[in-house]
Amino acid sequence: MGYPKYSGLAELLKHDEAALDFFKGLPVEVRDRIAPNGERIDSYETLRAWAEAASGEE
Repeated sequence: MGYPKYSGLAELLKHDEAALDFFKGLPVEVRDRIAPNGERIDSYETLRAWAEAASGEE
């Protein structure tokens, strides 16, 4: 299943409630690692991939 594409993380979180809930549930450290790359995060699927990668960067 494909996810809708957005112009970046801000737009994704504004329009996709599931993505917003997922993002809010992430540890602050993971959110802080993801945020600087917001322009590259254009779908819920991409957000999940970035979160998984950021979670492994301890």
